[in-house]
Amino acid sequence: MDNLGYEKKDIPVKPVLIGGVIFIITVLGTIYMLYEYYIRVLDDTTYEFKLSKRSEKLEDLRKFEEDNLNSYKVKDGEDNTYQIPIERSKEILINDKK
Repeated sequence: MDNLGYEKKDIPVKPVLIGGVIFIITVLGTIYMLYEYYIRVLDDTTYEFKLSKRSEKLEDLRKFEEDNLNSYKVKDGEDNTYQIPIERSKEILINDKK
């Protein structure tokens, strides 16, 4: 009756415990790295989405600035007031000071 087909000694607790701790640390480290990766991808995707959308207000503002800074116009014909491009006005100012 001594040999009934089962083990008669305990498992080695120390190696099993060390292996379990290493496994838990590995799983927690992997979860942390996946979380950090997820946050980076989410941030990149969010910024890319926000930057890809063009604001109509911004487009209108840029068109307004372009028209006002880089074009010739008559502001008031009676007072002889004219609008000139900003680069041309800089040249005139520089040449007047010389």
